[in-house]
Amino acid sequence: MIRKIILFFIVALAASSCENDIQAVMELDAKKAAVENGEDIVTIFSQGGKVTAKLLAPTMERSLERPPYVLFNNGLKVFMYNDTLGLESTLSAKKGKYMEDEGDVFLSDSVVVINKKGERLDTKELNYDPKRKIFYSREEVFIKTPTDSLHGWGLEANEDFSVKKILKVSGPITVEDSASLQ
Repeated sequence: MIRKIILFFIVALAASSCENDIQAVMELDAKKAAVENGEDIVTIFSQGGKVTAKLLAPTMERSLERPPYVLFNNGLKVFMYNDTLGLESTLSAKKGKYMEDEGDVFLSDSVVVINKKGERLDTKELNYDPKRKIFYSREEVFIKTPTDSLHGWGLEANEDFSVKKILKVSGPITVEDSASLQ
């Protein structure tokens, strides 16, 4: 009989210690529900009924918390097109973050951009400002063209990378003679 009473108290004690705080459970569920995940991502961007870009990524994580954002932690590649679907440039990075409300894009880790002229930009970090419609960086940048190699710190470029400016140039620069252009 004493064994049964002791066993009853042990079971009662165990059952009473397994109580969950309902608020903690709800907060945990809210955090889990605030994230969407995807694999083998293909996103087509269009404006005015015309395709402007295509994004490919192996994985994507979308946070629904405020402010909402999308993470690409396993790399991404973006193909940017002109009005006739001609390829203007490609962009790749190992990591990316897109702020949904503002439209800002932050790319990092081995960022490479190649435009249709064959010019290549390499940097650790590249950002996109949708209000000014420019890409920019404050990090070290390397630009390789068919005829030259440029190095510096900081960059501003238009959306298709046809116009770009290194903010603080470092190293030799080849300048074409204007008389030879005529």
